[in-house]
Amino acid sequence: MKALTLIPLVLAIASASALAKNKTFYADVQVTDVAPTSGFIWERANQNTPKYPIELARSGIMGCAVLSFDISDSGKTENVEVINSLPKKHLGKYSRKMLKKWKWVPASTIAETTTEKRTLRLDFCMGGESTEQAQKACKQQTKLACS
Repeated sequence: MKALTLIPLVLAIASASALAKNKTFYADVQVTDVAPTSGFIWERANQNTPKYPIELARSGIMGCAVLSFDISDSGKTENVEVINSLPKKHLGKYSRKMLKKWKWVPASTIAETTTEKRTLRLDFCMGGESTEQAQKACKQQTKLACS
């Protein structure tokens, strides 16, 4: 008899976790140039908003990361270093992984393509009832210190 009463409880727990996995997350990632702030040699080939890592969204992890890196003379991201991140354990790791995949194209057809040192800040934000609300919250977050 006791075994029969456990079955509905197990099903209820399984259903609750399935619903949590199907929850809609409204999220945004803001990219802010820290240095240099103008006169770029390179620009991101894909100017779309980077995708919020699903693992971070499911865990409800938000915050920021500041990264320093080089763009090679062929447009490849190299020497990625996490300067700071909040929370430290997760966002630095995911930001570094994300940045390493980015491709870069010359910002101008006139300028000579050489190696460029860059520093970027990535803000990861979630919340609200729409993507627009998440974007607005993220733009406000970029004004806060990432330390």
